[in-house]
Amino acid sequence: MSPKKARGIAGDKTICLPIEEGIEYENLVKNQQEYRNYLNQMIEKHPEIFPEEIEKGYKLHGFVESSRQKLKMRRIRLKENKEAYQIRPDFVMPYMSERIEIAEKALYLKEKGLPYEGIAFVLGKSEKHWYRLCQSLGRVSLVGSTVKRVEKLPLHLVADEKHSECKGKKSS
Repeated sequence: MSPKKARGIAGDKTICLPIEEGIEYENLVKNQQEYRNYLNQMIEKHPEIFPEEIEKGYKLHGFVESSRQKLKMRRIRLKENKEAYQIRPDFVMPYMSERIEIAEKALYLKEKGLPYEGIAFVLGKSEKHWYRLCQSLGRVSLVGSTVKRVEKLPLHLVADEKHSECKGKKSS
């Protein structure tokens, strides 16, 4: 058994919640009933991003606050297996590294050939911050939430699989 499984932290315990246009996230997260209603709508609309056990019920389980983004997020605990999940809004990058609208600007500048030093000058923070942000795009959890139920994915979605090669041979 791996050390992660032994400690009970195996798997992705973050759910990336879509925040629809016009929703004021800070007000939503403060109001327990509004948040629960919104979360229930998203569970109905996007079941593929939630664990199967959520159908048996959940309860709101406190808050997590990001010191990086000065952002409060809710947690839930599933009734069936007692697992807790952090619910991250979709307007921040995984690991709370940056807000999406700022990361998009950094990536645009990088695409145009601006070095990290220039991005830091334009957007603030350090060169290393922008370097790490660009490098993090190769992480598995880029979209922020692993699909929990493949059978619930819409049929019209397409994914492209990339295989790495080593000395001309496909690696696994």
